[in-house]
Amino acid sequence: MRATFFIPILIFLLTSCGQNNSEKKHRKNEKPEQNFLTYRLVDNEFIEYDLDTLSNFNQIIKIQNKIDCNKNYALFKLKTDTKIYNIQPLQFCEDIFDYKLREIVYISTDSITVNYELQYPIDSLKTILNNHLKNPNDDRNYPSSEEQRLISINVDSTKNIIEAKNLLLKIITNINELNIKTNFSFMFEDNGIIRIVEE
Repeated sequence: MRATFFIPILIFLLTSCGQNNSEKKHRKNEKPEQNFLTYRLVDNEFIEYDLDTLSNFNQIIKIQNKIDCNKNYALFKLKTDTKIYNIQPLQFCEDIFDYKLREIVYISTDSITVNYELQYPIDSLKTILNNHLKNPNDDRNYPSSEEQRLISINVDSTKNIIEAKNLLLKIITNINELNIKTNFSFMFEDNGIIRIVEE
């Protein structure tokens, strides 16, 4: 009688241990995530897009244009072997977005533009990001401490999505290496630099 009582308990314990191990393994195999989120309304939901499923940067722009950002926001997932990056770019909708030229740094695969006119090669990225996001020397070409900071990304639509992913990874890697905690937003644009007359 005792043997029949202990057998179900033994089976239960062995089954429980097996489940716990599989859960631990599953959790252990999950990749860490890093979020780059911009201004958002709490009620608005994210619609997620895996960058690996897109063919080029132009598709990112089309997705942004078709999403009703009064209800939803696009969240682009950039996956690597070790980490997942969730990027919610700034979506303009119908609102007029007020900014100064120095608040946006424009980055493409081969060049960087600061304050609309200053051109730099892409290998200056780390220095430019440090100046744009921290502005340690109080340079008037970069945002002041109370101003917003935007990183505009533009990739030629003739290039495949790998070019866009590589550029994003390069930017994120530099930001992480610089240990930048400053708030900023990504922008995905296809129109490049827009001239604004500042007062």
